[in-house]
This record gives sequence, C-alpha cells and structure tokens, in this order.
Amino acid sequence: MLKKIINILGWVVLLFAFGSLGLNSDDKIFGFFLYLTIFAMIFGAVYYYNKNHHRKLETNPKTVALIQKTIGVILFVIALISPIISFRKIGLPFLPNLLMIIITALLITLGIVAVLLINKGNYHKIMGYGLLIILSSIPAIFAITYFEQYFPNAYNALGTSYWAIVSISIFSWWGFTVFFEKE
Repeated sequence: MLKKIINILGWVVLLFAFGSLGLNSDDKIFGFFLYLTIFAMIFGAVYYYNKNHHRKLETNPKTVALIQKTIGVILFVIALISPIISFRKIGLPFLPNLLMIIITALLITLGIVAVLLINKGNYHKIMGYGLLIILSSIPAIFAITYFEQYFPNAYNALGTSYWAIVSISIFSWWGFTVFFEKE
C-alpha cells in the first residue's frame, strides 16, 4: 500500500514538474495549467491504454526495458535543456546555451557522485553531503555573477536559476530512475 502511495506521489510530482514548464510563458497561470492539462491527458491516455491492453497481450520484457530506457533518456534530455528553457526569455546566444548544457551535465554527474558517496558510509557520507552543499550553491553564484545583468533585479535571476535547478533535479533523477529500473 505504501509503495502504491509513493508511486502515485511520484507521478504527481512528475506531472507538476512537466506543468511547471508553462511557468516560463508570458501568462504563467495559463501556461502552467495548459502544460499540466496536456501532460495529464498524455499520462491518462497511456495509463488507459496500458490498463485495457495489458491483460490481453503478453508483455515482452525486452520491449518494456526498451521503453523504460527510452523514457529515461527523454527525461534526461529534458533535464539537460531545462536551463535553456528557463533562460530563453533573455535571448542568450548559442555558446552560452551550449555552456549551460555542459555545466548542467557536469552538475548532474557530480550530484550522482555525491549520492553514491552518501550511500557508501560514514566518512563518505560527510564528503557526499559536502559536495551536495557546494553543488547547490553553484547555480546561485552563477545567477548573481552572470545572469543578474539580464534581469531587473537579483531576485528574478535567482528565482529563474532556482526553477532551472529544481527542474534539472527532478527530470534527471526521474530519468535515471526509469532508465535503470529493473522489471
């Protein structure tokens, strides 16, 4: 029962994460609910299809694994481009966008290393948490030193950076979880 509740909460968080992509539009409330509705319809259609066809067809484990890996890669790509989506209003040229993708990939990799260190043991746990603290400060420092020039004040730059890092965290973690999920 607890696993089912956690699974439902996970899907709700993912749905809200996809819906939050609409917060970057000109009409934030309409954009949020538009994205939320579209992705809820997609999730609902996939759920309905699986529920009605799952019993009639024999599920091939290789097909399920391929679908999971594909969805995981898609979520990871969304995580990589979410900073570009969140900062698209300021109209950065190609090179800074490319740098953001590289930095995002580096932050995700270091985040995975931090989680692996935390799971190892006492001494490693301290190093892992320290690394997470350092990693969590990088977007704020970057927003204040570089992106503040594109925003009316520091709060807007920090808020946009915060939204980007939250979407990176959710989409990358979900992508890795789905990609490495075992049948």
